[in-house]
Amino acid sequence: MAIYLFGITSVKYGVAATGNVFPASGALTSLPDTVKGSVSIEETEGSTTKFYVDQQFSPVKVVKTEEGEMTATMQFYDMTFATLAALKGGTGSATGYIPASGYQMIEKALQIRLDSGHYLNMYNASISARITGGGGRDKMFAIEMKATPQLTADNSASWEIKPV
Repeated sequence: MAIYLFGITSVKYGVAATGNVFPASGALTSLPDTVKGSVSIEETEGSTTKFYVDQQFSPVKVVKTEEGEMTATMQFYDMTFATLAALKGGTGSATGYIPASGYQMIEKALQIRLDSGHYLNMYNASISARITGGGGRDKMFAIEMKATPQLTADNSASWEIKPV
């Protein structure tokens, strides 16, 4: 049976998992709706090492030495102060947003629900976020988030795709 992955229904975040148990859905916070066409989920090509001998033109062995890196990049127009604080660090409340005074590592569990009826779960994603776009009648500022899954503290998981 073929499986086709497509569309974005929702994006939620929570406390980064320390093992291969993803946080319960009730422990996740919804992010705003994504800007149309801004979602990109990609995995780079992994690395290989080729071993040659003097007597052969082609390698005698090719060994995969590193997996590719997966990233999920998306934008949100709705820049609530709590969302800014969750994705960029700093403090967000009803009165405004104050950026962090120094560098902060932002690590979250991230759940992307797809229209196809699947979840893309990142157990422990490193989050990088920035404000982008422009002001004007035909432009709007957005917050752009790039999430890169990394291994959990016990080295048991980084990401998964599973049915809803």
